[in-house]
Order: sequence, then structure tokens, then C-alpha cells
Amino acid sequence: MIDASTAPAAVAEGPKAPMRLGRIGPLLLIGQLAWAVPGTAGGTLLQSLADDIDPANKIRVITVIAASGAVTSAVGTVVGGRLSDRTRSRIGRRSPWLLASSLVAAVALAACGLTTSLVAIGVLYAAFQLAIGAWVAALSALVPDHVAAEQVGRASSFAGLGYLLGQTVGGVLAGVFVTHPSPGLTLVPWLLVLGAVLIAVLVPAQDNRGVPRAARRAEPRGLVPPVSRDFWLAFTGRFLFILAIVMITQFMLYLFTDYLAMSKKDAGGVLAVATGLVGVLAAVTTVAAGVLSDRLGRKRIFVGGAPLLLAAGLVPLLVAPSLSTVFLFFTTVGLTLGTYLAVDQALMVAVLPDPENAARDLGVLSIGSTLPGVVAPVLGGILVDAAGYTTVFLTSLVLAVAAAAVITRIRSVR
Repeated sequence: MIDASTAPAAVAEGPKAPMRLGRIGPLLLIGQLAWAVPGTAGGTLLQSLADDIDPANKIRVITVIAASGAVTSAVGTVVGGRLSDRTRSRIGRRSPWLLASSLVAAVALAACGLTTSLVAIGVLYAAFQLAIGAWVAALSALVPDHVAAEQVGRASSFAGLGYLLGQTVGGVLAGVFVTHPSPGLTLVPWLLVLGAVLIAVLVPAQDNRGVPRAARRAEPRGLVPPVSRDFWLAFTGRFLFILAIVMITQFMLYLFTDYLAMSKKDAGGVLAVATGLVGVLAAVTTVAAGVLSDRLGRKRIFVGGAPLLLAAGLVPLLVAPSLSTVFLFFTTVGLTLGTYLAVDQALMVAVLPDPENAARDLGVLSIGSTLPGVVAPVLGGILVDAAGYTTVFLTSLVLAVAAAAVITRIRSVR
């Protein structure tokens, strides 16, 4: 029986025996890939679907859908993470949430492909993102649950590589289905369920039904994020960096079709190639940065340097936007994401103040990744309508520099 409700008594759960990196690493890769594929493909395919249903208002439609989805994703990370920390079951506290959230997410996104009602699509996509938030919180907590401290950097590389591969595969699938988005939306999300099953089967089951939980009166406090300077600096740095990227990538299909005057079919092909380029470059830098981080015992220089690299790649796009500079930007994104994602999760784990609330706190930090999905569509839509894409590029550059400045102020992590 699975029970995530409140219950009496609060005793720390015993420490987990670390799993071998050769075993947990591939599972982290699979977990990140499993949600990044439908997350990436779904976003582009929804843009295509909105263009088919209401081409005159597609920017506003996607802005509302993306923003509402980001809000529910943020709720899912915090609430789902907290409930995961408190879950008691025969298969532990993470697997039940991975299995349940993957099923809800798959059904919701698949249903988006079966309707032409924009209201229904908005509600379903919000449900998809709510479940994805819970998935990410539970998945992220596998690192402090099962990875030895000296191997967190390399484990983070596996996770980062999985996310990048997922983005690459998702981008390719989006390109394949971009002219027929409905079949793509109904087929792609089931990879998430497969990933959840693999993790649940291959991560050793740890029956924790006898472990007490916090008293009911302590529960509201358990939903309050920690008060820690470095925790919130890490949160802010992640938020600014992801926002800098999402400001541009959120409307990439429209950037090709509206700004560069490409057909939807051609734009889908270019987007698939560009996403593949990002994946290849990021895969190489992810492995290299993760190994170097562990060997040097340093994380901040990698996570703080990545936004500066992104800022450099934005300059040509700002000065002379064209297909060539777009590809140059994607090249920079590949190098940047590889460096950042290889070490970012290790940095986030390092600033956690309480291992017993790992999923909750990692869920809060994950909002730094999802909150840009609320801000970027609104801010980006306003900027595009008011002054065009150039102002979006400039805003992204400023955000990237600000992210680097914030991350370098973290003191508890080298």
C-alpha cells in the first residue's frame, strides 16, 4: 500500500547504501531522456498545432498555454517532491511517484493530440506539466538518495547527458511530425512510462513502510523552502540562465517561419538539424565537464562560466540575425548546456541544507528551471509584439551575464 499522507513522529530515514555509478548513472540518463523527449517535442508540436487551429493568434495562444503549464509544473515540483519525501511504500518513496506521474503525463499529452479545442489543450498541457514537475522532483532525489558524495559530479554528467539526448531526440521527432502534430503528440509521451518502469525495476526496492514521518502539525512547515543564502543564489542563477535560453528557444519555430520566412516543413528540418547539433556538442562537453569537476573538486567555475559562454554566442545573433548566426547560436548553446548541465545538479545537491527533505528542496530548485516557462512566454511575447526579435536577443544576453554574476557569489561550494 502506498501512503503519502501525513502521519505522526519524525525520525530521519536511514542513509542509503550508495549504488555503483555504473548502475545508477545510466538510470539517471534514462530518466532525464524519458521526460526531455516528450517535453521538447511536445512544446514544438503544440506550436505547430496552435498554428493549424488559430494562426492569427498563435503567439498569444502558446504564451497562455506555456505559462499555465509552467505554473502547474512549479506546483508539481514542490508538492510532488514533498509528498515523495513522505511516501512510505514497499518500493520506497521515489518509484511510486515516478510511475504515477509518468502515466498522468503521458495520458495528458497524448490527449492534446486528440482535440482541436484550445481550452482543452491548455488544461491537458497544464496537467502534463503538473505531472512532469512531480516526476522531476522524484527523479532528482535519486542522486542524494543513491550517489556517493565524491561521485555526484559524474552522476550529474549522466543526468545532463540524458537530458541533452532527450532534447536532441525530441527535436528530431518534432521535425518529423511538425506538419502533422497530432500523431506526434499521441505517440511520443509513452517513452516516459517506459523510463519509469525501467527505473522502478532496476533501482533496488527499499521498503520504508516502517519509517516514521513528521507530525501533522509540522507538515505546513515542511512545505516551506529552506532559508539559505547559497540555496537561493543557486536558484536565482539557474532561473536567470534558463530564462536566457528559453527567451529565444520558446518561439524557435516561429523565428524560422515568421522572421526568416521559411516554410513550416523547412523550418522543421532546420530545427531538427540544429537540435541534433546541440545534442552532439553538449554530449561531448557534458562528459568532459563532469569528469573535470570531480577531479578538480570544483563546480562553481563550470556553472558560472556557462552563462558567459552563452552571452558570447548571443552577440552575433544580436548584431546580424540570419540562419548562419542562428546555427552559431545553437553551437554555443550545445557547448553551454553541456558544461552547465554536467555540473549543475551536483551544485544543487551541494547546497541542500537538509538531506531528509531532498526531493522537496530539489523540487524548489527545479522551479528555477520551470519558472522561466512562465516568464519567458509573457515577456518574449510582449517584446516580439513591441519591438521584434532583436530585443529578445538583447534581453537574453543581459540575463546570461546576470546569471554568471549571481552564481559566482555562492560561497559554500568551490
